[in-house]
Amino acid sequence: MNRLTPIFVLLTIGVAAAAAGSLDRIANVFIEDGLKLQHLEFSITDTGLNTHVDKKYVTKKDRFGDTPQLPDGRILLKPTGDPLGQAHAWEYPASRPGKYWVELVYSLAKGKSTAVPNISSFRIPTELETTGAANRFRNVTLGKVFFVQPGMEQISLKFRGQSPRVRALILRPAPEGEPIAQALDRSLLLHARDATIHGTKLQYETKPHKNTVGYWVNVTDRVCWDFTVALAGRFDVEIHQGCGTGHSGSTVAYEVAGERREFTVKDTGHFQNFVPRRIGTVRLAKGGHRFWLKPIRKATGAIMDVRRIRLIPTE
Repeated sequence: MNRLTPIFVLLTIGVAAAAAGSLDRIANVFIEDGLKLQHLEFSITDTGLNTHVDKKYVTKKDRFGDTPQLPDGRILLKPTGDPLGQAHAWEYPASRPGKYWVELVYSLAKGKSTAVPNISSFRIPTELETTGAANRFRNVTLGKVFFVQPGMEQISLKFRGQSPRVRALILRPAPEGEPIAQALDRSLLLHARDATIHGTKLQYETKPHKNTVGYWVNVTDRVCWDFTVALAGRFDVEIHQGCGTGHSGSTVAYEVAGERREFTVKDTGHFQNFVPRRIGTVRLAKGGHRFWLKPIRKATGAIMDVRRIRLIPTE
């Protein structure tokens, strides 16, 4: 019996690995071109997955997990019934409030179809183009939704005209606010209200006395800001950070323009007592950039609150 146990374990691992790599787990295919995410058309055939893209790009995939929401905040919903059905419905227990892009991954060999979502009062229809084959899939953005609070969300999708084959409905974290541009004094304000949340608990808290990125209890939760620099130069990085007594000591990294620096969260007496701190400098070229805050180690119950980050020109 003991001799067979290792073989059984290896077979179990092999089956699990095959399932994880199964074509059925693929919800969407995309590439990252700079800061832009570009969706690709893809086909599922007897020989595997086929995409049409320049080989210089590294192809990435959205894969269904064991639960609908992945650690980075993406929510991947599979059809619960017939993929060719005229209507689809899901119940999803939202783990946090916030905004999401709604993306439909579908195939439509011929005919005309209009997608009509109903998600958190969002009901704007979108006409779907044909993909040319039943096994050729395309991603289309249906719009942006806002979950006001955590809890059960009713999500439905109907079609007028021809029914496409639905492969996935994806809710992808979206910016909470507006695009960020450089001010006349060349500074940049990365405010919590304009952040994009990548996680399951971290959220933008809208109450006036908060107005912060908070509920930062998961080390896997991250936040970023996309912004545009018109006048290049070197900038001081100033974070307005709050942390309650007894919660300091977490290690966090910021990443921007190819530079990465770590800092330690300081006690400010209260999570909404925001104290400005200079945590580094960075040189920014003209063009688009993404500023990340990524926890490395959590010291105790929560990491910190962040109301804003200022990039202040030094030259």
